[in-house]
Amino acid sequence: MSIEYRYGIICGLGLCGWIMLEFAFGFHTTALEIGQYSGYFSFIVPAVVIYTALSEQKSKSNGTLAVKAGINVGFQIAILSAAIFTIFLFFYTNYINPGWIDAMIEWQRKKIILGGATDDEIERFVTQNRRINNALGQGVVTFISTTGIGVVLTLVELPIIKRLSVRKS
Repeated sequence: MSIEYRYGIICGLGLCGWIMLEFAFGFHTTALEIGQYSGYFSFIVPAVVIYTALSEQKSKSNGTLAVKAGINVGFQIAILSAAIFTIFLFFYTNYINPGWIDAMIEWQRKKIILGGATDDEIERFVTQNRRINNALGQGVVTFISTTGIGVVLTLVELPIIKRLSVRKS
């Protein structure tokens, strides 16, 4: 199996595992105040996976890593992991924890009420969030954002790995 497929699957499954850990700890049910921040740490999964894949690609290429090859590896990992993660989130949102989006919207609604929002502002907020947070909206946003994160991480990590190879020489 190629580096891109192996690490794309690992990254996608790692992101799915992260969501399940958040669910197990109640970050999507009873501890939403933690859940609003815990998702940011999921960046660790693709950061580590892409770095490892790029390092392996460099080793496989006799210690050098061409920019084009590195970008190809990282981008393919990003797309494959995004596809896996998007499919998982569809099942998560519809079958594993179907109430989590409503719970998050309600929690955020209470926060904006405490912030002094008017009834019209509250209604617009709830309507807009319900429109965006449907199965299609979630799928599109998840795929685009997960792919984008993988692409950005590749572009950040690639020069670091290339520089490390220059220093060791």
